[in-house]
Amino acid sequence: MIAYRAHTLFVVMIAAALSACAGLPERPEITAEAQSEAGIPGLGEVRLWEDAPASAWNAWRARMEQERRRDGRSGRLEMLAVSAGADKGAFSAGYLGGWSEAGTRPEFDIVSGVSTGALIAPFAFLGEDYDDELEAIYTGIDARDVYRLRTVQGLLGGPALATTEPLEELIATYADDELIESVAREHARGRRLLVMTANLDAQRGAVWDMGAIAASGHDESHALFRRVLLASASIPGFFPPVMIEVESGQMRFRELHVDGAAVSSILAIPPAVAFEDQANGTRLDARLTLLYNGALSPTYRVIEPDAFSIIERALFTAIKQADLREVLILKEYARETGLVLDIESIAPQAVKGEQDLFDQPFMQDLFARGRERGRAR
Repeated sequence: MIAYRAHTLFVVMIAAALSACAGLPERPEITAEAQSEAGIPGLGEVRLWEDAPASAWNAWRARMEQERRRDGRSGRLEMLAVSAGADKGAFSAGYLGGWSEAGTRPEFDIVSGVSTGALIAPFAFLGEDYDDELEAIYTGIDARDVYRLRTVQGLLGGPALATTEPLEELIATYADDELIESVAREHARGRRLLVMTANLDAQRGAVWDMGAIAASGHDESHALFRRVLLASASIPGFFPPVMIEVESGQMRFRELHVDGAAVSSILAIPPAVAFEDQANGTRLDARLTLLYNGALSPTYRVIEPDAFSIIERALFTAIKQADLREVLILKEYARETGLVLDIESIAPQAVKGEQDLFDQPFMQDLFARGRERGRAR
């Protein structure tokens, strides 16, 4: 196994951020206006900005509701959001399997994911028949199945310190044509699968309607589906960014996309929708289950007084505090709208160790803990 401790990961990310992106092809200057209107050639409306106005999201929601009614589906809206968390995604994978075993897991109307949550989301969306695949991925892989180190190239001006060919192969193996076609069929029933990437040029979250991509019938739809999954899980600086071709008017150019967690670890209620729903006194017949791949409460650890340890701890603290604010916003939204909100996170004692990234025993332990929690639903 390629050993890579968390503090080393953050150090090399910082080093990469200080180096030029000489490993990428030259990119033309595009205006912010052109970027904001860009779309995928030949695919139509398959994405929205995470910070888009409520009117755009409400139009998207209206189309979904129309398809749900046409399929004869009504009643409470079931939503699932799976957070970022790298190898700690094993918790959500186990939780979903345990929930299936409990016999109380619903068919979700909307499933969203960020980073490792994006990799879990298609399987969660398609239901318990895919629990075995999730178990195989999150208990059977290690670092060699995710990346290959290229530290020297990265530090000398390349776009990243590792390559993601193994992860690309893993995605191609599990997100095969059959899975993508199954997502397309469920999309036609009014169900939605959403994945967020971070557009680095725009400094905005791009939310991809994966079912719309799958159902588009475009020759490149399956390839784009897989590239979006890869992009959402591509840690900036450590993994290479994913280039996605778009068009705006008569211009075609390639956007730079990385891990959606650069914007937010959680993709649940878009900010503009949350504000408008609360302002208008909207009442919802809906339940949102958030599977958070980390500990929401503080994890105490004595930190060595060296620069690398301090930088790592500060970054993790900043991420956790941002996530806590997001959770507080969701709780307030639930209180104001009647949304039933269930939040499941990892116990602090389970994530205190100094294990390597994608350490198999650690992932197997988290999977077992998640399964036990899911069985208790």
